[in-house]
Amino acid sequence: MSTFHGSDLEKIEEIYGIPKEDIVSFAANVSPLGISDGFIDAMKDRLRCIEKYPERDYSELRRAISGYCGIRADDIIVGNGSSELIGAVIRHKKEPKTLIVAPAYSEYERDVRIAGGEVHYFDLRESEDFRLDAAELADRADESFDLMIICNPLNPTSGAVKARDMRMILDRCEELGVICMVDETYVDFADDVFDASCLTSEYKSLFVIRSMSKFFCAPGLRLGYALTSDRDIISGIDAVRDPWSVSSFAETAGAYMLNDGEYIDRVKEYIAGERQRVCDRLSGLRDKGIKYYAPEANFVLVRLPEHKISADRLFETAIRKRMMIRDCSSFRGLDESYVRFCFMKREDNDRLLDLIEETVS
Repeated sequence: MSTFHGSDLEKIEEIYGIPKEDIVSFAANVSPLGISDGFIDAMKDRLRCIEKYPERDYSELRRAISGYCGIRADDIIVGNGSSELIGAVIRHKKEPKTLIVAPAYSEYERDVRIAGGEVHYFDLRESEDFRLDAAELADRADESFDLMIICNPLNPTSGAVKARDMRMILDRCEELGVICMVDETYVDFADDVFDASCLTSEYKSLFVIRSMSKFFCAPGLRLGYALTSDRDIISGIDAVRDPWSVSSFAETAGAYMLNDGEYIDRVKEYIAGERQRVCDRLSGLRDKGIKYYAPEANFVLVRLPEHKISADRLFETAIRKRMMIRDCSSFRGLDESYVRFCFMKREDNDRLLDLIEETVS
């Protein structure tokens, strides 16, 4: 069984006997550029922030998010990673009947089940390259649903929802009184992908989730934020969650990161270049049965050639070479033909692509 999460390096070390420091994780979808030297230098002078409690309302951090996203600070909630906020909005609806666009991050279903809710899926089709049919999704929703969940760009397919399609979906949710949670964990990596944050003032039904983990290479910081103009949701979440769930260090670090324009531009440029380069190489493997789905985020979903190698076998082959990819057979709607990997350093990307080419030849 190779359906490890990208953060399961300790398990990999235990099972395969490979030091976790030696493993290149193509499964975690985290920026390969690391945190910036400027950030490290700046935080040396700010470490004493942990001697004090964070601001109760995180006003400085919310101002930084406001400037970064271009929305009102009053429409921002911060949390201990995006996971806290995903769980919080699900619990806010109390036993929510939920429609999830799939394949999708498994924690959505887990949180709905924990909240006593009922899970239904809107399944994307491989025959349509896993593109979302917004009109069909809007028709599927009805008054019985409390919540709809869409990841944009989608994980694991790396596709994206267009602006006109998002508006169609939100119009329907607004009409039905359904909360539409749009998880934009990967939107910072994307070129010209529609950013739903600009619609929060227009659609009360919209609840946007963002994370500092992936783009800013800070999963250990545990910092996420949500954007919504629904005062009932904001007050409801604030009333039930623990105080100071975001540490003073995360508060200070997040404010710096969101204002580090040079770093932000560097990551965007690097990922855009590697995304194109990796896809060009994958295109050259089509005659060997490889298919990939046009990515918008910092990772790509690949279908392996039938009868040549399974996702599990490719995972095993790659991990022996100290490269960890994601076997996608555990995702709803996918099977042992699918793997996902993110774009890492150029030389590591080439090593993985060489391995894939050798394996399918």
